Amino acid sequence: MSDPHPARAPEKEDKRTFLQKVVEFIHPGPDSPEELIETLAEAESNDVIGADSRVMLERVIRMADRTAGDVMVAAPRMDVVNIDAPYDDLLRTIITTAHSRFPVYQGERENIIG
Repeated sequence: MSDPHPARAPEKEDKRTFLQKVVEFIHPGPDSPEELIETLAEAESNDVIGADSRVMLERVIRMADRTAGDVMVAAPRMDVVNIDAPYDDLLRTIITTAHSRFPVYQGERENIIG
């Protein structure tokens, strides 16, 4: 009879084949972000992934070391648009800042609605 409340959680079944285990033992995976980036470059050279995928994944890996403060912009320096602004003003703001997305406010700049 099995114990309904075992002291340890059951071990997960390893679904790798014997050959996969041997290959991983002989050639283990990357141990650092730099090695992982090199592996991605190899995968791109071998046509396993495309250049766009490699660039995106590399940026994600490099982003992992950053904090929110590293990438945030202080509220007074944010480029925002007023929902009630005339179309020409909105267009001018969009063109001069060259951003593709903007916080939208109504009334006061602190009242972000979208």
